[in-house]
Amino acid sequence: MAGTNTTCWECRFFNNDPAWLERALPGLNVLSSAYASVRAEAGICSRRELFLSPTTGCEYFEREMRDFQA
Repeated sequence: MAGTNTTCWECRFFNNDPAWLERALPGLNVLSSAYASVRAEAGICSRRELFLSPTTGCEYFEREMRDFQA
């Protein structure tokens, strides 16, 4: 399901987990840390290979399917 009215925040390609970012961007912690407040909620789009804000959106959006447990 593609669409431009949705944000990276909800996309399966977006990852902003601090531990994952530090592994994906070696040397990041030399400047600061992926846990720092200046990063805010930014992350990486694995589809477009970009570091961006989760409020962005694009034509490659695919909703993240989450497993909900009762």
